[in-house]
Amino acid sequence: MPRSMQRLVPLLFCAILAAATSPCLAQNRANGELIAKTWCAGCHDIDGISPPFGRSDAIPSFPAVANMSSTTAASLRVFLSTPHARMPDYNLTQREIADVSEYILSLKK
Repeated sequence: MPRSMQRLVPLLFCAILAAATSPCLAQNRANGELIAKTWCAGCHDIDGISPPFGRSDAIPSFPAVANMSSTTAASLRVFLSTPHARMPDYNLTQREIADVSEYILSLKK
């Protein structure tokens, strides 16, 4: 390997590592909250505020979901990626699902 390439490899590795650990690639809780308040608050109690048409016991609040023992980032990702008959299918992107999941998990007490 040419000497110039030998110097470039460590720099390239550092650049990739920095990009992979960059905050811009992490879940964005604020964006998840915005998505939840835009798309989910019509039916779910998001953060102690009841939906505009009242609360149904059949529809869990986000804090209740966050505090279920089965709730993890992975379980939320699977749930939000799968269409459900009683929920609208908003076709969230993987980034949006990660953001909403992060927001829901932030409500855990």
